[in-house]
Amino acid sequence: MDPAPAGTILRLRLRRRAEWVPLAAIVLLVLWGIATASIVDGPNGTSGGIALAVVGVPVTVFAVSCAAHLVRPMRLTVDADGLEVRLPLWPARTVPWSRITGVSAPRDHVVVDCAAPVGGLPPTCRPRAAYRRRAADLGRPAGGQGLCFETRVFDLEAADLLDAIARHAPQGTTVRTGRS
Repeated sequence: MDPAPAGTILRLRLRRRAEWVPLAAIVLLVLWGIATASIVDGPNGTSGGIALAVVGVPVTVFAVSCAAHLVRPMRLTVDADGLEVRLPLWPARTVPWSRITGVSAPRDHVVVDCAAPVGGLPPTCRPRAAYRRRAADLGRPAGGQGLCFETRVFDLEAADLLDAIARHAPQGTTVRTGRS
């Protein structure tokens, strides 16, 4: 946690046990490249090469997005404007306090509930996807909007984020610990 004049900055690096995923994705990309080269040089090069090239697009996207977490970790900035989230491959986006209805830390994640769409973050990003995936377990309505920061995936102490939010959030923003 880095105190800044305008707010508090938290860098969410991957925990050691989660760092193997980006490394495995890079290995998969290298193996894909080797397989593509050998197929293209073979007797079925045209059809096999096209098929492997098409398959390679999502493999490349997956590998690059995973590796980005090692090179440029996710960053959260909590300040008077709201909660700014900078994803590894996406520009920083701020979720204003007016859209945040509450923050809680049940079990092994920090949940930020929002009343409206979450400020320009892609629906496939890890915090939004985790919120949708865990909504039923957390007692949130299906289709609800929010962010879920998993403390077992990211090197994040829930107390640090809750403390920063409690310091910068306006009156009326609910900040709770424990199951909610």
